Amino acid sequence: MSDNKVESAKKPMLSARQVGVAAAFGGAALALVLAGVTIPIPGTPVVTDPREIFTTIGASLTGPLGGVVIGLLAGIAEPGIPLASLLAHVVGGVFNGLVYKNFSWRFQKNKVVSLATWFVQVMAYYALIVVPLFVVGLMLFYPDPEYGTFFAMLGALEAGALPEMLITSVVTTIIMAALPERYRRPLW
Repeated sequence: MSDNKVESAKKPMLSARQVGVAAAFGGAALALVLAGVTIPIPGTPVVTDPREIFTTIGASLTGPLGGVVIGLLAGIAEPGIPLASLLAHVVGGVFNGLVYKNFSWRFQKNKVVSLATWFVQVMAYYALIVVPLFVVGLMLFYPDPEYGTFFAMLGALEAGALPEMLITSVVTTIIMAALPERYRRPLW
């Protein structure tokens, strides 16, 4: 009996490069949180910070698994409400990893369209993923009657996060525009 099995080399779930990039971007987000670089959102119990610049770009480049690593690092040290932050940032990291490769990156041949879709991706990340899941996390893990209803809290946080959403979208779009194509390429 001859053994004609072909051994296939298994590709690692995360390459060394993905791990390094995810650790660097997630570490930068964590450093901002640990350093206490925050901006209060008026009318809410939540503060914001510039970590989203690192979480959006890093997760987009490293894919869903890199996004999980970055989301964990970005959310783990959130003062007083880490579970809400972890929920929002881990799912947000997966979202960015999937959407970038399958949506924004597909338009790489036309940089203007690619950058416009990137801008939309970052806005959707905030409006559809991070802010709503942050509210879900607050309601689920840190219930407080002062939050009011889910929709009241969601409305307040979406409105409060709008300046950060716009600034992050603009800043990250400028960064992506400045990066050579080889550094904008998804690593997965």
